[in-house]
Amino acid sequence: MTEPTEPPSDAPSHHQISRGVAWTGAAQAIIAIADLISQMLVIALWVPPEDYGVAMYAYAWFSLLDTAADMGVASALIQKDDHDEAKLSTVFWFNLLVSSGMFVVLCGVGPLYAWFIDRPVVGWMLIAYGGKLLIQNGYSIPLALLRKHLRFDEVAKIRTAAHLSESCGRIVFAAIGWTRWCFILAAMLRALVFAAVMQIRHPFRPRAIFRPREIKDYVRFGLRSAASGMLYQLYTNLDYTVVGKFFGAKALGIYHLAYSIVLEPVRTITNVVSEVAFPTFARLRYDKARVVDQLIRFTRLNLVAVLPFLIVLWLIIPDLLILFASGGDWKPDQLAMVAACVRVLCFVGVLRPLGFLGPPLLDGMGFPGRTLRYMVFTAIAMPLAYILGAVALTSHGPVAVAIAWSVGYPFAFLWLGYLVSRTVHLPLGRYGRAAGGILACAAAGWTAGYGLSWILPDTMPILRASAIGGTAFVVLAATLAIWQDITPRSIRAAMKG
Repeated sequence: MTEPTEPPSDAPSHHQISRGVAWTGAAQAIIAIADLISQMLVIALWVPPEDYGVAMYAYAWFSLLDTAADMGVASALIQKDDHDEAKLSTVFWFNLLVSSGMFVVLCGVGPLYAWFIDRPVVGWMLIAYGGKLLIQNGYSIPLALLRKHLRFDEVAKIRTAAHLSESCGRIVFAAIGWTRWCFILAAMLRALVFAAVMQIRHPFRPRAIFRPREIKDYVRFGLRSAASGMLYQLYTNLDYTVVGKFFGAKALGIYHLAYSIVLEPVRTITNVVSEVAFPTFARLRYDKARVVDQLIRFTRLNLVAVLPFLIVLWLIIPDLLILFASGGDWKPDQLAMVAACVRVLCFVGVLRPLGFLGPPLLDGMGFPGRTLRYMVFTAIAMPLAYILGAVALTSHGPVAVAIAWSVGYPFAFLWLGYLVSRTVHLPLGRYGRAAGGILACAAAGWTAGYGLSWILPDTMPILRASAIGGTAFVVLAATLAIWQDITPRSIRAAMKG
């Protein structure tokens, strides 16, 4: 594909971008806190490791199914500028056909997968989720249009309402005894609320028009984008299957709890920027200098948001688990294994904030094929790493797959970095300085907290966790302010544009 050469017509200002980050950040913070609280409550009070592991056999594939049902055509609405009412209606009917086909496929594949893992209930869970794929057509088109026009305030409000309903639903379903189904039913409730609120606030009524030839460019772009998304979901979910197959349902529950504590919050936090990144890069794609500047800004924002969380989490996770999960069905040795997985996955978490920016940049610049190349490489390398880790480190249980993550992902990250650098001629020295200073500040915070952990006794976990985590955070914040000039005041000023 040749590089785009047309001049920009309505490139967004820093104020628009900062406003989008602010609204998305506020929504993601509320969503992350509500999700964490609801997950910890249901795990601590109602859902035992066995039931949690069984639910995760199905839950792990939901994001992949969401991506496959959309086929990336809605993303093409964001990247392209030539849509009209006829094309919007055609995209809607195309997505409805695809999601209907996915439902039919799940009716056959779901039971086969359940037979493979010897968990019949998982097949019914996957079939039920096929209904959710049909529901999401109620909001996919208006959501894409809102994102295209950088109306992230509206997106944030609707998304927050939908996700809060999911968190509340998860608690209610678990409390009434549906311990295996609470995660699936809560996700379906989120889709229903999302579609209902979206149609009330921004109704979309498709016309009886279906002209597939007019959206062939959308489909071509969407297929490459969707293929990349599906491969991403594949390699980030196959680890669950490997853990379950090699070590059993309880081990899968342990592993997924650790994953949910580390990499899910990292994805949620970085989604603040990633949500804004794709439409922003799409609007800036004709001005590579601004793209590079914005990439560096986004990178620093992601690192400042994620590193304090990872540093504090690595230091206090054993005490945190004792506080919140030791009173239920989770045994001390299981919690110790969760803590070990969390600490290993924290190393992956350091690279994920940077890795999440590469695909939106490549897609936004009009090179979804390069994103696809990265995803193909990663989708082959990472599952191989999971299997090799499980075989070579069997005695470590699910920790073996966490180690495989931390060893394999840096290679995928280097390949993505090469593709991004080639696309925008990224000045690596400037980029390294922008990120390196923040990483050094994080190292200082970790050193202070780790040193204190050797001094404090193991009793009274709440005081120990507060002291260690607080010390690490204060040192990190102080070094960021002194060395990087990153303070609450400078962040507020940047958000105001």
